[in-house]
Formats: sequence, structure tokens, C-alpha cells
Amino acid sequence: MNFVGNHIISVGQFDRLAADRVFEVADSMQPYAMRKNITRVLEGAILSNMFFEPSTRTRVSFGSAFNLLGGEVRETTEVKASSLAKGESLYDTARVLSGYSDVIVMRHPESGSVAEFAEASRVPVINGGDGPNEHPSQALLDLYTMRTEMAASGQSIDGLKIALIGDLKFGRAVHSLCKLLCLYDNIQLNLISPPELALPDDVLDLLKAANHTINVSVSYTHLTLPTNREV
Repeated sequence: MNFVGNHIISVGQFDRLAADRVFEVADSMQPYAMRKNITRVLEGAILSNMFFEPSTRTRVSFGSAFNLLGGEVRETTEVKASSLAKGESLYDTARVLSGYSDVIVMRHPESGSVAEFAEASRVPVINGGDGPNEHPSQALLDLYTMRTEMAASGQSIDGLKIALIGDLKFGRAVHSLCKLLCLYDNIQLNLISPPELALPDDVLDLLKAANHTINVSVSYTHLTLPTNREV
């Protein structure tokens, strides 16, 4: 994947080499994140955080990272605070806002909305979560955390046993993480959720195609009943 000038809308854009490259850069940026070193490499650049759904960690994380690299951040945190409240389309909003920005991070409650916005943007757009669809940055962070923790004991993501628990149907970070895990080998996934919040079939099919072992357990409130089935 060529990152320069490109949108990041879905983890489907990443192959294993691209993911590893992101993690290598993240490793190299640790001294700046811990404020041991200082850089102004993004001085003069502007990040527009456009969050039309509530967010604390994702919004502040992107803003803080941009500030630590010397850039400036502009934020829109509600639909009613933007021209969308007056009926302006996502297309028109993208054309205007991208004229004032060098990069845009967007969160929106509707699936596919960030991709629609990106089509009209003059600058790169990063998906900060689009409804129940995807959350690429969160999934990359989750995978990076796994990689870092396992490396401490001489292990890798390949061959891991991973449990995903809770809302697997609407959890966009779960969907993105599952898609990223398809880049790795011999993973055993234990999916634990109420039946009405089970992982969507399309995501499950991707995991099966990657030849991962998948075990499904049904959870009712505080009681978890193994179905004793592998899918």
C-alpha cells in the first residue's frame, strides 16, 4: 500500500507488509509520544477532526498526536455545529473543509459515510468510525498492542488464541480487527456474545477463508453457554 496522499477508509486496504510498516513507524515514534524527543515536522499543517458522533479517546488521540508533531488541530464535534445542520451534503462539506485542511479524520453514524466524504475531499481522509461498519485506527492500535505484548515473551500474532466478547454485531472495531487478523496464520478465535449480537456472517466468512479456527459461545447476561461447535 502506498500511504502518501491516500485515504484510509478500511483495513481492507492493508496487506501484512503495510500493517507491519505502520507498526515499525509506531515503534520509531515512541520517543516523541513519551516526550523524550521533540519534532516540529508537521509545523504549519492542519488536521480537521470532524466527529459527528460522540468520541473522547479517538478524537483526542488524533489531535494530541498531530500537536506533538508540530501541527495544528481544528475540530467539529456535532452535526448542529456544521453546515450539515442546514442541509449541506457530505460532498459539499468535503469540498469546503478539505480546502482548509491538510488531512481530515472523520467519524459519522452512517456506514459508508466516510468513504462518500472522501470521494469529494481534496486531501487524505482517515476513517475514525462509520456507524457499525469499520474503525481502522482502533483495530490497528489493538493489533499493535497485541504485537507489542507478545513480542515481550518472544511470540508473534501468528498462532494466538484470541477471545472476542460482547457486541460483535455492531462493534465496528471488532469488524476491522477480524479483517486484519485474516492477514495472519493459525489463529484460534473464541467468539462470545448473545445470539442477537453475533459476529456478522460476512466477517465470519472472511475468517473462515483465512483458515482460522473459530469457536462460538452463546452468552446470556452473566451466563455463558459453550455451544461446543467449531465453525
